[in-house]
Amino acid sequence: MDRKLKLVWLGVLGILLVAAALKFLLPVKSPPNMELTQESREIVVYVTGAVKNSGLYTLPLDSRLDDVLKLAVLTAEADQELLNPAQRLKDGQKIIVPYKIIDEGQESDSAGSTNGNQAKQGTVNSGNRSGKVNINNAGLAELDTIPGIGPVLAQRIIDYREQNGLFSSPEEIQNVSGIGPKTYEKMADYITIGY
Repeated sequence: MDRKLKLVWLGVLGILLVAAALKFLLPVKSPPNMELTQESREIVVYVTGAVKNSGLYTLPLDSRLDDVLKLAVLTAEADQELLNPAQRLKDGQKIIVPYKIIDEGQESDSAGSTNGNQAKQGTVNSGNRSGKVNINNAGLAELDTIPGIGPVLAQRIIDYREQNGLFSSPEEIQNVSGIGPKTYEKMADYITIGY
C-alpha cells in the first residue's frame, strides 16, 4: 500500500513538473490587443477668452496648446506672453486665453474698438489700479506680496499654473496644495484673474 501511494505521488509530481516545464518553454500568449477606439484616442477641450472662435475642440490625445490655439485663432488683444504653446492638453480642460493689460495712458490700437473689448480691458485695468495681483501672470515676488502667501506657496501657484493652465476664477486657487478656505479668505480681496 505504501509503495502504491509513493507511485501515485510520484506520478502527480511528474505531471506537475511537465506542466511547469511546458509553461516556461512555450511562448507566453500576450493579452489580446485591445484596439483603442477613436473616442479614447481624442480629447475635448474648451477654449474661451481672447480668441475669435471660442468653443469645444476635439483633438488627438497628444495635442499641445499650440494646436488648439491655431484652431481658435487668437485675437489682437490676446496676451501670448502668458501662454505656453508647448503645454500638453488634457481631456476636459478649460483654456482661458488672457487679454493684454492696457495701461490707462495707452491709446487703443484701433479707434473703432468694440464696447465689449473696452469693457474687458477696463475690467483688467480696474483690477490693477485697485492693487490686486493677477494670479494668472504674477511672478514669484508679486505672488509673495499676497496676504497668506509666502515664497513656498507662491512657487506652488506657479507650478500649478504651468501644469493645469490658467486659473478660470480666483476661487480656483484653492486647488493649489496648501491653500485652503481660510487662506483663501485672507487673500480673496487681493487677487484677480485679470479678465
